[in-house]
Amino acid sequence: MVEENDKFSLNNHDRYYTQGLRLAVSHENGFFAALTQEINTPDDLVHADPPASDLPYSAALYGSYGHGWETMTGGWRDTLAIWELQFGVIGPAAGGATIQNSIHRLLGVPTAVGWQTQQPNELAANLNLDFRKRFALSGARAGLRDLVLRTGAQLGTLRTEFLLAGELRWGQGMEHSWGYASIRQAPAFQAVGSLRSGLDAPVVAAWFFADAQVEVVVRNYATDGSNFRSTSGVPRVPVVGQVGIGYHCQFHRYAATLYTTLRTHDFEGQKSLHGVGGIKLDYLF
Repeated sequence: MVEENDKFSLNNHDRYYTQGLRLAVSHENGFFAALTQEINTPDDLVHADPPASDLPYSAALYGSYGHGWETMTGGWRDTLAIWELQFGVIGPAAGGATIQNSIHRLLGVPTAVGWQTQQPNELAANLNLDFRKRFALSGARAGLRDLVLRTGAQLGTLRTEFLLAGELRWGQGMEHSWGYASIRQAPAFQAVGSLRSGLDAPVVAAWFFADAQVEVVVRNYATDGSNFRSTSGVPRVPVVGQVGIGYHCQFHRYAATLYTTLRTHDFEGQKSLHGVGGIKLDYLF
């Protein structure tokens, strides 16, 4: 399970990409499936008709299915390739208004009043590809420091973009893990071996990580509006950067990852850099 929210971030603003939830199951043969919801809102939550220069309301709900396979060089797994198909819906049927305003009422904070302006219902369909290469850093004792490089492509009505990222990690027990990735920028694949290794000594694995990525964005439903109808959108920024830091801890069959990210502007007129925090919980059945 992965939960992301901008309220978890250091700058703590309730706007733009504001909420993401993913439930995923992975099999030891590499196949995986997931259900994901994303919620996006403007900065102005108090007016029924937000300014045209602000990010429009939108939500997406989609299922994922795919496969990841690892290959070995020199006696250890150092490359990972993933394909993923996503199908679902963008619009009111994704339940963004219901989820966000129900949580706001539960917390006793004002609801967002402009959801009637959100993008209309339409098909969400994407093909995502991801490739990762892991390097043991020179001079580091085995398993205590490494670098994971990642490149990816997303093609479809949710997002069409290309990504290049690098993650530096330091700690212990990282040999079977392929690094952190936030909901919108990576497939839902989880290497079961990263948890199964915790059944052997040592049963505790923990590390810190720092991540940086750059995306070339061709299309994004959250900024561009409907793929098939004339709807409101905002001018998209074609190149976006993101940095993140976090901590991963694993004990026996259980694992948790805490992280926070800071992202450059996704659209022209965006008021500031946007932060999102997240928590990822894993359990080996």
